[in-house]
Amino acid sequence: MQFKKIKFHNYRCFVDGELSFEQHGPKNINLIIGTNGAGKTEILFAFWWALYGFDFSKLKNKEATPYSLNSTLYKKLESGESQREECIVTIELEHEGTTYIVERKEEFRKTPQRIQSDEYHSISYYKPNHELSLPIRDENEVNKMLNKIIPKAILYGIIFDGERMKQLSSVDENSVQAIGGVINDITNVELIELCILGYQDIQKSINKRARTLARQHGKSTLEQIITEIDSKETDLNNKKTRRAEVIAELARHNARADELSLFLSNIQEVKKLEEQRKDARRQLEREENRKAELLKNYMDSLKRGYLLICDPLFHDVKELITKYDVPVGLTVEAVNNILKREKCICGEEWILEMRQQLEKLKSTLPPDNINSTIGEMVRQMELNVMNVKAEIAKDYKLLENCGKAIQKIKETIASLSAQILNSGSSEAENIEKEYENTQRKKWELDEELTSLTENIPIIEEELESKKKIKTSLSQYQSESVRIEKESRFVEKCIKALARIKEINKMTALNRINERLIESFNSLCDDANYGRQLYIVQYNVRSRYQLITYYEEQLNGMLQGMRKSGEYTQLISSGLSEDEVRESAIIRCAQSNSTGQSKMNTLAFVKAILDYSNDVRSEDSFEVTKEYPLLIDAPFGDIFDKNLEKSAESLSGFTHQVILMIAKESYEAIASHIGPHISCVYVFEKQESKTFSKIHPSSLEEIKCLSM
Repeated sequence: MQFKKIKFHNYRCFVDGELSFEQHGPKNINLIIGTNGAGKTEILFAFWWALYGFDFSKLKNKEATPYSLNSTLYKKLESGESQREECIVTIELEHEGTTYIVERKEEFRKTPQRIQSDEYHSISYYKPNHELSLPIRDENEVNKMLNKIIPKAILYGIIFDGERMKQLSSVDENSVQAIGGVINDITNVELIELCILGYQDIQKSINKRARTLARQHGKSTLEQIITEIDSKETDLNNKKTRRAEVIAELARHNARADELSLFLSNIQEVKKLEEQRKDARRQLEREENRKAELLKNYMDSLKRGYLLICDPLFHDVKELITKYDVPVGLTVEAVNNILKREKCICGEEWILEMRQQLEKLKSTLPPDNINSTIGEMVRQMELNVMNVKAEIAKDYKLLENCGKAIQKIKETIASLSAQILNSGSSEAENIEKEYENTQRKKWELDEELTSLTENIPIIEEELESKKKIKTSLSQYQSESVRIEKESRFVEKCIKALARIKEINKMTALNRINERLIESFNSLCDDANYGRQLYIVQYNVRSRYQLITYYEEQLNGMLQGMRKSGEYTQLISSGLSEDEVRESAIIRCAQSNSTGQSKMNTLAFVKAILDYSNDVRSEDSFEVTKEYPLLIDAPFGDIFDKNLEKSAESLSGFTHQVILMIAKESYEAIASHIGPHISCVYVFEKQESKTFSKIHPSSLEEIKCLSM
């Protein structure tokens, strides 16, 4: 996919203008140069707005104009000097050999009460005969076509303004969406989900045929069972879909909460309080994990708790078998061993009567004699009663102490939160309020996820039980048997596709993480000092988060977990070594300086672009996608080797780079990016005007800028 052109009419700081993006062999950087406020970042917003819409009201600082229209024209509407104005952005792009024209227009009109506006979105394309199609204006159809070309989530991974690059630290909710979007696009998730939906429709059709057949043969019980299966399958699919949505939503809220926490850590008045709260939250996580393990142990101990109420039963059993006076531990095997000896164990020679008596004794011993066997079992169980009592009491005490520790940590967190809220810093207060709302939403989602996770296996078990009944009731004629076989086959197909989808996602994450390590090591000098990046894979509540950590601190964390026994505890609970390592990485998450955040961004972008551009084997379910990169002011706050490495590597990120940069910044990197520049535009801000002019420039003119 490649952007070919973008045109403006009355869009924000551009009254009219056009940029054509070119590529000449290895020269793939389209350079846009302008001073601050000339409109470089506005270009990024224009791409967003034209493709999927953009909420200008959320902009802050110098771009804080809450509408798409040029502000001078908007003021004319406010004053009544004008009654109607329009703003248009048109993008021409190419995808798989076809050229598309995407246009978004917003019409503004003055009314007695306020200024109202209506947006219109369309897409058209050139047919094989080079004829332009009629515009498609239905919003659902437009978005459907765009999603096949470049899904909305992917824009978070290929469009970066300077502010976001500064804010991209160890967590970023937009990056979470970008990673998920890239993986879904590359691994054909939409295709797999369509296949699953297709098979589910087939399953409903099969059930309908089976229900009709049952009705025709007067099998009301079978008909009812099939109806119940239909209902439960729908319920199960809805719950699984909702569970996936909750996990995605929870990951975004986790990312936002961690991001807000890092913002608080940068405010002097509350920095210490937030660090203490982060430590307390880490302790809380460890204690809650420990509580889960202790609860499991306690439940396992309770499985043997029946022994505590068996005394009356033991008494009754012993009364029934009192006529057999058998020494404890004497068994048939023991007597057989005695009979094998050359002499009796008393030292006497064997005589016939002695052997006969011992053979007779065997019939009264366990396991040959059932009464004697039961007696032996009772004795063994009575010996275990005290052990079970001790185990249950011990596990309960540990669980109780853990609960008290959790409550104490929660009280500490609540106290620290109150101190942050009342710190006197209005910035901290606003962030803390959003943080509290985010935590509240996380708690609600956690509760819902726990409920769904517990209910889904129950429904699956009930469904399987009803399917077994259906199978047994369907054996009365050949047609029913055939329908049942079809149903089982379709069911296996659905399960296989769901498993393929999950495997593809995890494989994709592994590959992106491999490329993240490679890109960070190649771009960032901090890698030489043990700093690394990692994208969360296994923790469903934090999946796709970008974590910065130090190898030395991680090794220390893992060593501490091994010494405390936590490592072994987590492994025994079913986690893999990779999952335990990931949990340690999450605990070691670091905040970043502005320069470090920008290097994280560049490494992150290169990793996902490298992954998407990978050449796939013919038998791979993944596809190759070429995404462009639009990036504003990437080199500010980056110095020395980091600046050299990132500037030299930028052209190799992908096939098309649209780079926005200030004149002053170009000097430091001119020698690195100059050989890769294909076309240049200069944005010139007009004095005392609310718009800038776009001037095409030559390479010779750009070279003069660095002199």
